[in-house]
Amino acid sequence: MNLSLYIAKRYLSSKRTKNIVHLVSYVSMFGVAVSTAALIVVLSVVNGFEGLILSLYNSFDPPLKVTVVDAKVSDFESAKTFLNDRSINYSEVLEEKVLLRYQKNEYIATIKGVDSVFFSVNEVDSMIIAGDNFSAYEQKNTAIVGQGVAYYLSMGIGNIFNPLEVYVPNRETKHLLQVEKSFVKKTLLPVGIFSIQADFDAKYVLTSLSFVRELLNRYGQSTALEINCSEKEKESLQKELSQFLGPSYDVKTDLQQHEFLYRLLKSEKLAVFVILSFIFLIATFNIVALLSMLIMDKKKDIKTLHYLGTPIREIERIFFFNGLLTTAMGAMIGLIIGLLICYIQIIFKLVPMGDGSFIIDYFPLKVKLYDIGIVMLIVFAIGGLASWIPSKRISKAKWFKSF
Repeated sequence: MNLSLYIAKRYLSSKRTKNIVHLVSYVSMFGVAVSTAALIVVLSVVNGFEGLILSLYNSFDPPLKVTVVDAKVSDFESAKTFLNDRSINYSEVLEEKVLLRYQKNEYIATIKGVDSVFFSVNEVDSMIIAGDNFSAYEQKNTAIVGQGVAYYLSMGIGNIFNPLEVYVPNRETKHLLQVEKSFVKKTLLPVGIFSIQADFDAKYVLTSLSFVRELLNRYGQSTALEINCSEKEKESLQKELSQFLGPSYDVKTDLQQHEFLYRLLKSEKLAVFVILSFIFLIATFNIVALLSMLIMDKKKDIKTLHYLGTPIREIERIFFFNGLLTTAMGAMIGLIIGLLICYIQIIFKLVPMGDGSFIIDYFPLKVKLYDIGIVMLIVFAIGGLASWIPSKRISKAKWFKSF
């Protein structure tokens, strides 16, 4: 065994004396353990919320979405041919901003016409909190509305005597000053309310594709194709489809559809990691204090080793290894504690969140192996620096030069 490592282990595990040096050693180990556990737990919480938010968006957005770059609508014939040849499931959708009126209340929202395949491409069907999906009705003028839209309109569902009025500008009119000719008006019967996320709930009304095409007079046209595919084939399919369609079409993955949100979540995670790393850096000052005190306590040992011909670098390595061992033991204890806390919360959901008014009633956690590796790397890097600083000062100390 390496001499420096052997002596460092002896210093760390020695039980001959229980002086202040050993107390500081335990405090240093405790600080590293708590900081490591905190990093693991907090990053897992951030991962949990990130996964929850992305899952909410992904329940409405498809894995891949094809839109037109320089136009609003298209027949997407080339894209549909490509997908049909490969037996890939897709849905045609047509969106437009409209004015909604329910009794005396008005609200501007986005009406989204969807075909029969739409609900197999995403998970909107499972997000209906009241009523039924309009696909269960034969009439094309039925719809499900977002919870936010229903709230702003003070709207109920299933009342045939109070339908939802939909107004959209008439693209073919030449008399803009005549209100009765400037807008196309149709009525919808809301049969369900969905709740996904505030951005969707306060924006969308979902109805049949045929109704919206008739409303907008855009027969055979759509604003997008929403494609259902697995996570493994998503990137390769995006690349192939982009090359096939050319620059006139834009093919985006679910993350690219909300690129700003994804970057924001990553920035928040980075900020949390940096802040916790600074806290850990402060905690490692205990290691600097520990080694400084240990060096002063072991002056006689250092003198003996020096007279026996031990190189100064070997002596410095003794205390450097002592600091690393303290860091390693604290890190391992903290890792076990952090993973145990995460496991308990994931399995038993002991820590509640809010008063039950949130989407979930408990703090979501998701442990990632990548985060564990980064945490341990940072812990050993900072712990190594904290161990190196005092050990390198031995040869510069006045008492050592006096030997």
